[in-house]
Amino acid sequence: MDEQALIESLGNDFVQDLVDNRLSFFHNLLLELDNEGDAGGQEVYEELFRRFHGAKGTGGIFGMYSISTVFHQLENYLTLLKSHGDHNKPDVFIKMHHELDLVEKMALAWLAGERDLRKLMVEDKASLHSNEFALVLEPMKSLASQIIATLQSNGYETTLVQDGVQAIQHLVSRPFNIFVTSEQNKYINGSELIGFVKITPRFSTIKTIYLTTENRRKWTTFSPDVIIKKDSSLLESFDMAVS
Repeated sequence: MDEQALIESLGNDFVQDLVDNRLSFFHNLLLELDNEGDAGGQEVYEELFRRFHGAKGTGGIFGMYSISTVFHQLENYLTLLKSHGDHNKPDVFIKMHHELDLVEKMALAWLAGERDLRKLMVEDKASLHSNEFALVLEPMKSLASQIIATLQSNGYETTLVQDGVQAIQHLVSRPFNIFVTSEQNKYINGSELIGFVKITPRFSTIKTIYLTTENRRKWTTFSPDVIIKKDSSLLESFDMAVS
């Protein structure tokens, strides 16, 4: 057997093991972690992280970069669970089970001869939030473009506005599922807009995401649902928040 054939065979063994054994094991560990809670879940957390990291590396070795990307996302979700951030834990567990289901779909496709797994990942993300709407107020054009691209890749129909007045006009004129804003906006700043959303009963289902350059800001009332620092990991954090 030549080297390429050997790599192909080992890669097939890897994805077959994912389908037959590992994925159900991962699902069960997640259920155990969910049931254990903060007090007794440290060992389960460490086991999951180690195994996700191993699967990510193995997938990369065999050229299954989309599978590696999903396991990297799963590592990030585990970090969220451990950090006790602003994210809702039940939602994070649901997302992680969904990501494992996506890995199974990609693994089965690989075994059937499909090598372009990225299109499965893109289709899956786009289907999650079809018929959902996002409103974006971000004065930096380059960042706004990246934020919109991330939202659209996750299936959101996205509207970009130029200032705080336009943001309010759009919010009252149609339903939105996500509202993204920074602090320094024309006419009305981001924290005031967040407050407007939070005190308006009809906007109770809108998820607010606040992009900031500050390391820390004290919110006495009406804090955003998600706060994301404008740094090198912004887009990765944002993608997790909206996926």
